[in-house]
Amino acid sequence: MLFRYILFHYMKNMLIILIALSGLFAGLDFLMNASSLPSFNIKVLYVFSKWQEALGLLYPLAIIFGGIWTKIAFIKKNTIGALYALGVSRVELFKPFFALSLVVYLLFTGLNFTSFATANETAYMLKENTYGSQKTEDMFFKYNNSFVYVELLIPYEHRMENLTLFRLKEGKVYEVQHAKEAHFTGNEWLAKDVIRKVKVWEQGSPKLKIEHLDQLSTLKGYRPEILNSIYEDKHLTLYESFMAYRLLSSQGVGTFKIRADIYAKAIMPLFSIALLMILLFRFPFHARYMNVGMTTVKALGGTLFVWGVLFALQQMGANDVLAPELATPLPIALLWIYAIHTLQASKNRI
Repeated sequence: MLFRYILFHYMKNMLIILIALSGLFAGLDFLMNASSLPSFNIKVLYVFSKWQEALGLLYPLAIIFGGIWTKIAFIKKNTIGALYALGVSRVELFKPFFALSLVVYLLFTGLNFTSFATANETAYMLKENTYGSQKTEDMFFKYNNSFVYVELLIPYEHRMENLTLFRLKEGKVYEVQHAKEAHFTGNEWLAKDVIRKVKVWEQGSPKLKIEHLDQLSTLKGYRPEILNSIYEDKHLTLYESFMAYRLLSSQGVGTFKIRADIYAKAIMPLFSIALLMILLFRFPFHARYMNVGMTTVKALGGTLFVWGVLFALQQMGANDVLAPELATPLPIALLWIYAIHTLQASKNRI
């Protein structure tokens, strides 16, 4: 009964804050960009995409602000004092907050495996009127022991034009394969009518041998979204980020941006639960022992400060100023260590 009572009030307050913050974010952005959107349908899709982006960005703050609001309301109504008088411990009081915040975190982490994670890119393409027609030109990258040049990649059509593979041996090109067009088949790219040029030795002198291949399977694992993201700095879903990390690692390419993006989506939001634990256990249980207004301002200000610092560190990791592991997982781990210490210290006091 107590669990459901606290859970109801916390859920209500969290939803109010989340809807208000995300609605304000999406509404202000729409007011600034509405004139550049061509039709009513595009405007609706744009607002919805921006709202999704706001939800993914602001839900950690809603977890904390909803908890602060609920705890302050309970203190002002002397609910906390009454519960403690009945023998309810701080840990029992925190269980509904922890349960709901964990569910919300898992929900949004799951959504980041879907197109929800790329809502910002969708909104940008709607604004620029390039949705479904985005192209990437002049791509040059490493693939195993070869280098690849692609004149044009059309991600949404899973198609590339003028694909050229340069195969190397001992640092020198010995074979060139060229196809006018290639299509992604689910795990690799299939090119047809391929022209193959190979350097061969005949009678002690080099010669160029040219032959035609009906088809060529290559670029295994190079999904169109991953290629587009690497060259255009686009967002990926969590699943695509994991796939991109595996691919780039196998090719010996730097993965700091991909790792930073994974940590930002999967690990950074955990700071909200740890900070909520610290704040709720640090609050006095009765209004006479605290200045409600000042305590609320300090809690909100401290939350925004921590969020800002973590966001700055995450950006430093994404730009290789710091190792991504030092920029996000380490600060979150330290915050959780302090939160658990606060929990242990609160077990033996009211």
